[in-house]
Amino acid sequence: MLENVIAAFQKVYHCEPDFVLRSPGRVNLIGEHTDYNDGFVFPLAIKYAQWLAIRANEKPEVKLHSVNLETDGIFSLADFSQKSDGWIRYPQGIAYTLSQNGYKLTGWDGLLMGDLPIGAGLSSSAALEMVVARAFSLLGGYSWDPKKMALLAQKTENQWVGMNCGIMDQLISGCGEAGKAVLIDCRSLDLSSYMLPRGTVIVVMDTMVKHSLISSAYNERREQCMEGAKFFKRQVLRDVSMDEFADRKDQLSEVVMRRCQHVLSENLRTLEAAKCMEANDPKRLGWLMNESHASLQHDFEVSCEELDIMALESQKLDGCFGARMTGGGFGGCAIALVAADKADHFQMQISEIYEKRTGIKPNIFITEGAQGTSVVFSNSKFDQTI
Repeated sequence: MLENVIAAFQKVYHCEPDFVLRSPGRVNLIGEHTDYNDGFVFPLAIKYAQWLAIRANEKPEVKLHSVNLETDGIFSLADFSQKSDGWIRYPQGIAYTLSQNGYKLTGWDGLLMGDLPIGAGLSSSAALEMVVARAFSLLGGYSWDPKKMALLAQKTENQWVGMNCGIMDQLISGCGEAGKAVLIDCRSLDLSSYMLPRGTVIVVMDTMVKHSLISSAYNERREQCMEGAKFFKRQVLRDVSMDEFADRKDQLSEVVMRRCQHVLSENLRTLEAAKCMEANDPKRLGWLMNESHASLQHDFEVSCEELDIMALESQKLDGCFGARMTGGGFGGCAIALVAADKADHFQMQISEIYEKRTGIKPNIFITEGAQGTSVVFSNSKFDQTI
């Protein structure tokens, strides 16, 4: 991939890039719609990523070519009064947020290429935000703090893009660890890394049903969670105990009650999942994943027919310990925890079942934890520490 990115940059700009960077997408093993409730999430960065080749241009502007979309974008670093449309608004938003927080902005020409499916619920937008932030940090000469940059990227998505996401996607894209899943406390931002149970792999299953969270009910779900927290006189649902919820849940509306029930139970499942990994217990971990999907399907209502088919049919297959939807929902991907020696057969089976049920050919792949946002190429003229 690196050679392809460099070659594409040379074709567009007729020179070699100063740097090539990559920032991975993610799947979430368990802990869905808990991050914006200050809860716990358990993602891992995946092998597919957004790749960005850059070269300083000594101008107060960024010019960016997207290979995948076959289009160009450009924005000024001196005037942010006009918001760009489409994909370029994410890099522009990162630049604006950095400028508002006192960071020096240096202009560059860039080429963006990715093998990360867009709209599949694998956090392509967060990966784009983090790789652009890394580009500005390199050329601006300031140190790279992935936690701090993840918070600024989240702020960009909340305030510039208009998507009220939590912190998980940006944080795991920036802080992912090779071969490991990362338990994140979304309040303290404490990170704890865990290996999957021995002899298991994660199979990612893209339903090929594309979604846009902004046009979906994502923001509505967040508002319902806030309504529930307000009822219990808390800032966020994390601070509501299950006992307190059980005593007063009948006073909530049916919808808000089910939203709260999902978040509170999902936090408990996520913390137990970490214990399962420590104990090397794939059966219990798989059961927790199944329970998580049922909660997302019935209580939080963010699944869809295609996700249900993928997850529920997977749960029936030999070698599968558990399966669930992953990501914001309303389409995108499901994941399964599968015995490594049965993963190839599992992929073939679920692909056939899903295509027969829906008429759609899915994209299915095995992944393991990947390194977070990183510099993978540096031109020899740069002797700075990266």
